[in-house]
Amino acid sequence: MNVLYTMDGCSVCARAIHHLNKRDIPYRVINIFEENSAKKELKELIGEVYTPVLVHDEGLSIGRDILEFKDTNSSK
Repeated sequence: MNVLYTMDGCSVCARAIHHLNKRDIPYRVINIFEENSAKKELKELIGEVYTPVLVHDEGLSIGRDILEFKDTNSSK
């Protein structure tokens, strides 16, 4: 399952969610303000606390790169 790290008020996060929904790409949202461990997880993944970050089978997509993401496991 793809995991999307987001935070409230992030316009790129909102665009990433729209992109994934439009393409029927499955994902689970982790809001870094609502899940205590999320900031630590991001620090371990990318070395900083930054959103949006999409964790997927092929690796990571960060920021606006998510808007180019195509799920190879999806039919669309």
